Amino acid sequence: MSAISEISAVEPEPAAAVFPRARALFEARVWKPVLAVGIAAAVLVAVTLFLRPGPGGIGPGGIGQVALPALGLLQQAAAAEAALFSGDQIIHIVNEIEVKPVDDPAWAKARWFPIVSLEASGKPRFHQLTLSAEVGGGYTVEDHAWYEPATARSIRLLTVDETPIYANSFDGKAVYFLEVSADEGRRVVKSPLTDDFQAPDSPAKFLGIAAGLPSQLDEKDKSPALDVAKVKQIALDDGTPAYVLKVGYSQQDGPPAMPNAYYLFTIRQDNHTIAQMEFVANETSLFVVRRVNTERVESPAVPWDLAGIESRVAKQEEKLLPGILSDIVIPNVSVEHMIEKAGFKTYLFSPDPPWTTKREIVDILDIPSPPNRAFAVAYRAEDGRHVVLWQARSNNLVAKKLTTMGKVVHTSPTGVKVWSIPTMSKWLAGILLQSGRATIKDAPGAKRTGYMLETPDGTFPTLAINGKLSDEQLHALVDSLVPAKECVEEREP
Repeated sequence: MSAISEISAVEPEPAAAVFPRARALFEARVWKPVLAVGIAAAVLVAVTLFLRPGPGGIGPGGIGQVALPALGLLQQAAAAEAALFSGDQIIHIVNEIEVKPVDDPAWAKARWFPIVSLEASGKPRFHQLTLSAEVGGGYTVEDHAWYEPATARSIRLLTVDETPIYANSFDGKAVYFLEVSADEGRRVVKSPLTDDFQAPDSPAKFLGIAAGLPSQLDEKDKSPALDVAKVKQIALDDGTPAYVLKVGYSQQDGPPAMPNAYYLFTIRQDNHTIAQMEFVANETSLFVVRRVNTERVESPAVPWDLAGIESRVAKQEEKLLPGILSDIVIPNVSVEHMIEKAGFKTYLFSPDPPWTTKREIVDILDIPSPPNRAFAVAYRAEDGRHVVLWQARSNNLVAKKLTTMGKVVHTSPTGVKVWSIPTMSKWLAGILLQSGRATIKDAPGAKRTGYMLETPDGTFPTLAINGKLSDEQLHALVDSLVPAKECVEEREP
């Protein structure tokens, strides 16, 4: 991740200059190709845990190698967090995100945290809170949330040293968002509610310590790609007994150099709420999110329409603060959108794989290469053999090195090569299938397979199949891969 541009001969895009922290990643030290992909996978733990859109959530209980008590504790915690937002009075929750000092330049700059905001339609919008810091440096972000159960009015406000860096609210008539613009600085944008607005059924999806964590976890939703385990029992500072759960990607089937990255959830025994979440990589704590206070109040400390927030920002405009990258995930986009936003030639299967019933394209921030976008094209199949095609600029930059670990098992008539990398197949497929869960619904299966594709245009889409295909089926699938632009042209009169 830290030096993707140095792994390839391709120079960074000029647009990367807009993101100094991203550019710093490009200029950091060179990682081995497998380690680069491994770090990207570690960061995707956060995406998997919090950002998968769609009903039902992702379920960190999508678990392999898991004892039922650990899953039960996670289910209790999700239900307890949702219950905090009920009652007669306004609930005020205060959390803090402590960014830990670390000695590794790559980890110091690569840290981030997901943020879910409310749109004027009532649907979620996904953002990235960048938590980069200088080597050996750290800071604390205060996270305030207010929610009124009777009206569904809400506020979420993040500050550093009392300076707002993120704000989103709903006052019953409109949605407000603290927008960051290079030209206009930070300003509050008001968006009147749309005609089809519906208040979220669970405020815990975008407020509180576990925003995005589903309120229900399915015991049958077991994914070999993820592990959850009870680590130990501890006592909190106030003496309350608590359990610590470890949640992360399974090391089984992963490449040897993949860093060991995971979340530690600390869950109180008395009320089952989450007291703390800690992100750890290679046994180094990168940041901690902890619950500071939960109370009932008569009114919020800031207005429901965020009036006055901009003046607080203006006082300290020059201060270096954590940043917000908006729209880290945009679900269900069109083929035309993908073609326009990709910045490289994208591909689709035409026709769709014959055993599948639904296709959906998800636009995702290309985390190793912002502001570029990545695209997960997910095909749901009734027989469980779901297909996900992942395309990203970062893929194109590192894949050439990765293919040296595998061999070509098929070449299509149009020149598309299929690379099989046995040491990474199941691990890679598990991550990609997890990224498409909003469409495919099911957890990655034990028989999943993954391949790296190389197109004549020099791009490297990654293919995951939730099951086994015969050689003939795999060849036919790859032979149907065509530039996405051709699919649009076929629909034009």
